[in-house]
Amino acid sequence: MFHSENALRRGGRRARIAAVLAALCLLGIGTGAGAQTKTSASDAAPTEITGTVLALEEEGEELILDLGSSLGATEGATVEIWRPLKLKHPVTGKVISDRFRIGTLELGQVRPSMSIAKATGTLTRTPEKGDLVILRKSPAPGKTAPAQPDAGGEAPDKLPGGDAASAEPEAITIATMFDKLKGTDLVTRIKAYEDYVREKPNGRYARVLYEEAASLRRLLEADGKPASKGVPLKGQTTRTEPSLVSFARPTAAVEGTPLELAVELDDLATGAILHVRTRGKPSYTPLVMASAGPGYWAATVPGDRLVPSEIEYFIEATMENGAAKAVVGLPGSPERIEILDAPKVAKPEKRIASAVLLTDFADYNGLKGNDRVWQTEGTFGLRYGDTGVRALRTGFGVYRGVGGSLNDLDTLGLSGRPVGLTYGYLETEVGFHRLFGVIGRVAIGLLDDGVAGGGQVLFRIGNDRETNLVLGGELLGGVGLRGFTQLELNTFKRVPILIRTEVTNQPAGTSRFQPPTENGQPTQSTEEGEVGARGIVQVGYRLTPGLVVAARLSFQGRTINHAGPGFGGAVGYEW
Repeated sequence: MFHSENALRRGGRRARIAAVLAALCLLGIGTGAGAQTKTSASDAAPTEITGTVLALEEEGEELILDLGSSLGATEGATVEIWRPLKLKHPVTGKVISDRFRIGTLELGQVRPSMSIAKATGTLTRTPEKGDLVILRKSPAPGKTAPAQPDAGGEAPDKLPGGDAASAEPEAITIATMFDKLKGTDLVTRIKAYEDYVREKPNGRYARVLYEEAASLRRLLEADGKPASKGVPLKGQTTRTEPSLVSFARPTAAVEGTPLELAVELDDLATGAILHVRTRGKPSYTPLVMASAGPGYWAATVPGDRLVPSEIEYFIEATMENGAAKAVVGLPGSPERIEILDAPKVAKPEKRIASAVLLTDFADYNGLKGNDRVWQTEGTFGLRYGDTGVRALRTGFGVYRGVGGSLNDLDTLGLSGRPVGLTYGYLETEVGFHRLFGVIGRVAIGLLDDGVAGGGQVLFRIGNDRETNLVLGGELLGGVGLRGFTQLELNTFKRVPILIRTEVTNQPAGTSRFQPPTENGQPTQSTEEGEVGARGIVQVGYRLTPGLVVAARLSFQGRTINHAGPGFGGAVGYEW
């Protein structure tokens, strides 16, 4: 019984080797008869002409081919249409090419360089530009035709992108290896077959050589030779544990992006386990690695485990008896992969446009009409970002008022001196930090008797889109000086609140004209106005996300007996 089983195994081995030799003979490679076949095939005329689908006409019913009469195409001839495929192996990274027949075509109009063809039956795929077409021709008289493919398949010497010539280098390598192995022992043969499969896992003959090596190992075991796996070479001892064949150690990965790790182990391994943890964590998470081809094992680390700044891992190979051996790293000294921050996609910068109209009336002397001001400003602005040039604004203002010194107005009973300025301005806000910015304004305008200029310098503490504090001062030629503190409360999104205090000698802070006189005495105040103070509260309501209306009340005075109320309003819109 024992000898009959060995005979069966040897018979199977001979069948596999015979299959490889038969393939080599088809390619005309080897010695003896094989060499003669190659010579005969080289003398034969070409049996096929290859072309390409150039275009599709009438919704794909007619195909334009680059086969013409100059290549031997004739009207009514039948050609095969094939779909070429080229894929990248997910583990080895090698490009694998092949092609699949999708039907036949009949040539219609044939011109010297092109022809029109239609499908003669049902195609398994919709034709596309770039598909291959093959016109098969009978060999010339007196020549021997090369081997034909069997029904429903392609000849074994046909590969994408070429024919037997493209497969010939590998076939020559196989034939050379077989010649060198003549008369050698089984251990040498196993080693040669396994080395070849490891070097060319996607080769045409890799699978049959891998199976042959496994069969030879079983024969050695049955004959009482060393273990079926880990066959030693001369001068080596029998291996009982799996070992690492190859592994590419990654040095970095991107945060949140799944990471695939693959390892190649020898035949003693029955599986592999990847152990991974975030650096600093006490325990590892095991991930079972799946088979990805003969000797290859792969696993994917989920993206949620890839967090900065590093992950640690080691890989164990499992054996038939259930034991495991670390082949990459160790639990106490694992391999490390740096986790890089994922590139942040910056949101496109949104520029906010705004328009504001503000009007404000203030009476400093109990509504007597001799110390008052009415100011209206319209502003258009663009906001860019929190830092750098934060905003650009431009606008106009109309300032009208009367005023004078307390002595002229309250003691002498003179009327207030009229003050008027119509002006335009440019304003820039620069953010040095998200919570700190500087505002500068330049203004120029017309007084009743000439041109005047002025400006503001303000400091904003906080962000203008949130609660913030503004401190600064203003100078308007012919009108006077003003310093103010302004708190903008944006705690309630629908109800913005503004609280402002001012110290000012406006509206009659300067005097440079001669007032009218009566009996040689002036009828209007000729002196500059004294400094007074204002308190302002403005409450707004956000009707829509961009539209805000507001009302303001104020009280201002220069002394306790020289004071009065004020009021105003504003409307603003953003888009």
